[in-house]
Amino acid sequence: MARRSEVRSARRLLLAALALAFLLAAPQVAWARSLGMTRADIAAFLGTDGSLTVVEQRTYQSKGSYSGILWDVQQGSYQGREVRASVAEVSVVTDGQRTALQEGHEGAPGTYELADKGDHIQLKVFWPMEDESVTFEVAYVLGSVATRWADVGELYWQYVPADEQAQGEWLNVSCSVSLPVPEGVAVQPGENVRAWGHGPIDGEVSFEGNGVRLFSPGVGSAEFLEVRVAFPAEWLADVPVTDEARLDAILAEEDQWAREANSRRWKARLVAYGYPAFMCLAGIGSALFVYRHNKRRRQMGPAPRFSETYYRDVPTDDHPAVLGMLFRAGQMHAADLSATLMRLADRGAIALDAVNTEKAGKHGTTKSVREWQLTRCAAPRAGGVDARSKRIDDAALSFVFDAVGTGQGRTHKELLASPSGGPSVLMSDFAEVAEKWPMSYQKGYDGWVDAVQAAYDERGFVAKNSDDLVSAIMGLGSFALAVIFAVAGMFMGVPNFLLCVGFIVWFGAGIYIVLSDNNAPSVTYTQEAMDIRAKLAALKRWLEEFTNLEEAIPTSVVLWNRLLVMATVLGVADKVVAQLKVHMPELLADPGFRVYRWHDTDLADGLATPAASIGRAVSEASRELHHDVSTGSAASSRSSSSRGSGGGFSSGGGGGFSGGGGRGGGF
Repeated sequence: MARRSEVRSARRLLLAALALAFLLAAPQVAWARSLGMTRADIAAFLGTDGSLTVVEQRTYQSKGSYSGILWDVQQGSYQGREVRASVAEVSVVTDGQRTALQEGHEGAPGTYELADKGDHIQLKVFWPMEDESVTFEVAYVLGSVATRWADVGELYWQYVPADEQAQGEWLNVSCSVSLPVPEGVAVQPGENVRAWGHGPIDGEVSFEGNGVRLFSPGVGSAEFLEVRVAFPAEWLADVPVTDEARLDAILAEEDQWAREANSRRWKARLVAYGYPAFMCLAGIGSALFVYRHNKRRRQMGPAPRFSETYYRDVPTDDHPAVLGMLFRAGQMHAADLSATLMRLADRGAIALDAVNTEKAGKHGTTKSVREWQLTRCAAPRAGGVDARSKRIDDAALSFVFDAVGTGQGRTHKELLASPSGGPSVLMSDFAEVAEKWPMSYQKGYDGWVDAVQAAYDERGFVAKNSDDLVSAIMGLGSFALAVIFAVAGMFMGVPNFLLCVGFIVWFGAGIYIVLSDNNAPSVTYTQEAMDIRAKLAALKRWLEEFTNLEEAIPTSVVLWNRLLVMATVLGVADKVVAQLKVHMPELLADPGFRVYRWHDTDLADGLATPAASIGRAVSEASRELHHDVSTGSAASSRSSSSRGSGGGFSSGGGGGFSGGGGRGGGF
């Protein structure tokens, strides 16, 4: 599944760029407090008894006030033996000067506490911080980490373990390990010592003196950074020998992971260097031709029986999110979630209100902030909802009030209560939970996405999927034309500059065709699906132009509640609201027009409208889970070495000792 996803990654570049532009344009949320890891330096020294002596420095940048930090030192079971940790010293480094802290149990500033949690030792350092950068240093010892196999010694250890509950990624992570090299022996990279780094693929591993160094620009909270070193077994003179031979298995495993990582780099390089050349020189004609071809083959089916220019109602009773997927050829959009919640508001399942809340300010003060509040109602209006639509609605409610609310035992804040006592969630909670609990947020959102996808599949809009070879043939044809053009140009005496331009135009077009298709199957829709798609397109045209037509505008509030939900799905809600403000102001004032509140800029009074706010935190959650390796960084990163002679990080891994402790954080 991961390999298939990577093959499709080039196809998603344009969507990623559009998403980035949306995020940059969207209002950003400013948090009162945050604690980021700006640098980590971890030096480990391997002893002949297999123990590691570790000196670890972490530099934190605080925004707001913190009393100190939490730090987990990993320990636990590994390969049938117990790896125990002992903390030797805790210090704060300021301007190169180290200040040793004393262990205490009163929580006094400048002290620390240790607590053995079984699978990790929790270190609590009391050092007040406020809008400043502070470097902490901890020295500790891990016993029995390295293994002495029959043919090789192995250190397999995670400097940075994965911790989904950690806030944010670690930046600028530099790690090293010094090996117990006997006197008179030199380290020969790739020969007597082999080393591999596992983690984000823009990281690198190198050899320095008697050891190995790793560096990664960043490590996300759902990722890890680990080292694997194979060296002569006799260097672990004080470790009992294990009868099993291990080197061949290590080399085979690392060779596979190196191939996977290098394949990802190759694709990134192809996109980074080939695609920009195509964008500049390929030309609008070939790009438009490929785009229209791919669009046509993904929307094939019988001719729609509906041919009117306008349609004035919702075509079917299907859920609006399902209709949105059909209209966009199987793609989902954040507007579908907004429309789902608007529909729930129309049914009386939730209520939307603008409320004043108290937020913590500086120096113990509070301030009143106006926010949107979603409240779950006890008795929604019954009837008129099929089983598929109910599953979608229930998944949306679960996302809002479980994932964003108090799901999974989290108590990040007390939920507000409506006058009826129902649970309520503030709109700001979406962004807050996405930042602090990205995995929980994403799981809840994915549950709603899965419900929509399942309903779409059950509806049976797609008659068949089939592979299409047209794009592959066109891509090969473009490559061949590029070569023919270049050879013919040389015989014809074409100036080198023009010859190079022509070659890049044709070859770049071939790269675009191949990467934009990725062998995606063609979709043939049923007759019903084609008819509904035609009606949705006609409905969109009518919603955009209904005030310009010489006909009476509908006055039914019930109808307009449905139409505005569909206008949100079709992306024309703002145009509809603008027209209604001019031509039907009495409709907007009708209390029965419940879904209008989601687009009412007057009611928002300076806030973003609720319909515009939903879905913005989904991308932020993804950011917290994974260190963002750009295409350029991946393309320029060093290739992995299957023999362990240095180079870029490999894929796979995760088998290194990591104990049970997380990464820690502030308090």
